[in-house]
Amino acid sequence: MNLKYILITFLLTSLITLWADILVLHPSINGNAEPSNKIYLKRLQQIAYENEIKIKFKAIPWKRALLMVEKGLADGVINASYKKSREQYAVYPMLNNKLDYSKRINDGKSYYIYKHKDSKIRWNGKVFLNPDGDIGVMDKYAVIDDLKKHNNITVKTFAENPEIIRCLASKKIAAYAGMANIVDELLNKYPKLAKNIVRESMPIRKKEYFLIFSKKTYTQKNNEMEKIWNGLKKYNRI
Repeated sequence: MNLKYILITFLLTSLITLWADILVLHPSINGNAEPSNKIYLKRLQQIAYENEIKIKFKAIPWKRALLMVEKGLADGVINASYKKSREQYAVYPMLNNKLDYSKRINDGKSYYIYKHKDSKIRWNGKVFLNPDGDIGVMDKYAVIDDLKKHNNITVKTFAENPEIIRCLASKKIAAYAGMANIVDELLNKYPKLAKNIVRESMPIRKKEYFLIFSKKTYTQKNNEMEKIWNGLKKYNRI
């Protein structure tokens, strides 16, 4: 038995082992997993446990992760926005031939208005009511364009998210237009500051992200994959 044959056999065995489970990729930056994804991986792990599904995770650079899903070398990847071109090789959660947003992995790149609990400012989904101070935002973030559409507010830009949280908690600004996954993580990290901060229910800029599955492996594991999506739906109701 030559070395080449042994290597091929090893690779095939490795792939079969991976295919025996659900292999979900999550984006990495410079080879490191993004910290903000930890909460979603734990959520998927819990869903898999509750449904007796074996699930594995691997951090992979984004473009490579999509290629692996396309080729059927991985079952799925998290944090995929909807793109028509991806439907050629990936399956999104659907309902009546439309995206089922209730089964999203997160809306982490959606922006919400966080305000000091004593602030009178309100965001009703269309306009700002009772503005009583500056609205903080990270410099060069996309939501700035949305804020500029409202003439009754003033915007103050910052270089760091923790600085905005501190200013908001101490009432130096009235509100903060922040990316949900980043702000929520900071509020968990600084509970003393978080107790003075509340979030408006309507997003000011919304974008959902999904766990998508490879079409090549969906036909083999669609039962498990649907259970995972349904598990996400339950979490999104909480």
